[in-house]
Amino acid sequence: MDEFLVKIQAKRQRLDKLLANKNNWKALSDWLRTELAYTSNAIEGNTLTRKETELAIEENITSGSKPIKDYQEARNHSLAYEFVLNAIDRNLPIDEKLVLEIHRRILSGIDDANAGVYRNVRVRISGSATILPNPLKVPELMTKFYKWLQTNKTDILYKTIEAHYRFVSIHPFVDGNGRTGRLLMNLMLMKNGYAPIIIRPIDRKRYLNALEAYQRGDSEKYTKFMLSALSRSFSVAIDLLNKDQADTKKLLTIAKFAKLAGLPVSTIRYWVNVNKLKPANYTASGYMLFEAEQAHSLEKLRV
Repeated sequence: MDEFLVKIQAKRQRLDKLLANKNNWKALSDWLRTELAYTSNAIEGNTLTRKETELAIEENITSGSKPIKDYQEARNHSLAYEFVLNAIDRNLPIDEKLVLEIHRRILSGIDDANAGVYRNVRVRISGSATILPNPLKVPELMTKFYKWLQTNKTDILYKTIEAHYRFVSIHPFVDGNGRTGRLLMNLMLMKNGYAPIIIRPIDRKRYLNALEAYQRGDSEKYTKFMLSALSRSFSVAIDLLNKDQADTKKLLTIAKFAKLAGLPVSTIRYWVNVNKLKPANYTASGYMLFEAEQAHSLEKLRV
């Protein structure tokens, strides 16, 4: 584990320096809003692409080709993420009230009867052989979970990873356990100066296998997976901010590009959406950027 910890601490220092610039923190936070929603929802079967997730969150755009529930899940995750950031700013205690509020936002408008309410039925994890606790035991198990969070003095990084395992092993809700559990984990990480863990959809099987391995007594496999994911997440955040600084200085925002081209922003967005125009790059937060030279090649699109 030591090699992961050394890399993580070194990357943490690098990211801290980048985030000393408040503009960088906003850019990273905005990017994470979409990235965490996309990846966490995709793990649970959501069919939206990252771009579709961004449009649903930023502009409330739905294409009509995907289930309406998938768009609602994207917006809900964004609202839950906002609550997490607010909880960090206000230093709210990690207790039952906070967890239930995260979950309520995750299921709001999708399953209001079960939003922010512990389950009273048996559930299972799709693709997993893990047997989950009887619903009658959930309130007691969650009470013990909160007490453990308050009293455990383990190093915060290992405590957070362990907390995620304990939470998803209880699976306290009918639905939304994974999304709530990952937001809770990332709240704990960000509150203590770490990057959030981004678990990619491609890693879903490894993620579930690592959790199941811990259920069978192999905690090392799970811990290594989570530390590796955290190390990679730090690298992604650092690369995004470095690239954003290096590659976007000479590029134009959509507003400036539209002004240069003498066109409404809505027209530029439309041409991008129908693949008639391609941005030169994106900021770390996912906003489109254009080269000034592109404005001179728009005449053919005006026809």
